[in-house]
Amino acid sequence: MKKLLFATLLLLVPASLASADLKVATIDLAKAFDAFYKTKEAAQHLKEKQDEAQKEIQDKVADYQRIGDEVQKLDAESKDQTLSVEARNEKAKARDQRGADLQAAQRQIEEFKTERSNELKDEYIRRRKEVVDEITKVITDYSGPQGYDLVIDKSSASAASGVPIVLYNSNKLPDITDDIIKQLNAGAPATTAATPDASAPATH
Repeated sequence: MKKLLFATLLLLVPASLASADLKVATIDLAKAFDAFYKTKEAAQHLKEKQDEAQKEIQDKVADYQRIGDEVQKLDAESKDQTLSVEARNEKAKARDQRGADLQAAQRQIEEFKTERSNELKDEYIRRRKEVVDEITKVITDYSGPQGYDLVIDKSSASAASGVPIVLYNSNKLPDITDDIIKQLNAGAPATTAATPDASAPATH
């Protein structure tokens, strides 16, 4: 989730932007996003699920390799001239059956990878949206009483060109990033490190 750049938030826009009393603030939404304790919780949860999926894949691969070893052994035995023709035929039949099991195991691994990948992607998108929606609500609830008409995300960039949307500001505009981070983390569990840390681990 780290390094996500969100579209500019235009909050509480008045009917006329030409008003001489227009009050504008900026926010570094990327910083607020990374510092939010729920972002870190979501990242940890997704990492745990990724680890679980990887463990399941490793178990399935181990089963696949075990079956492959059986197929090789049965193939060698089916060609062992010290065995009777009947015994070699039985080994060949068993080899073919286990060969079919081997192919099925390979398909199951690929299907499992695809299924888990889609599940994790869907959950990532859902959790990211939940976090962004909550941050947006906090910004909105904060900005209204403070009298702001417009709040601009200075961390956003154009999706088409990658160029920052806010190309210049005089630094005279109030920056509400730290205030928003404090409000976002006001309800953080005591064990959560709810500090403004732009380098906090996040999913990607």
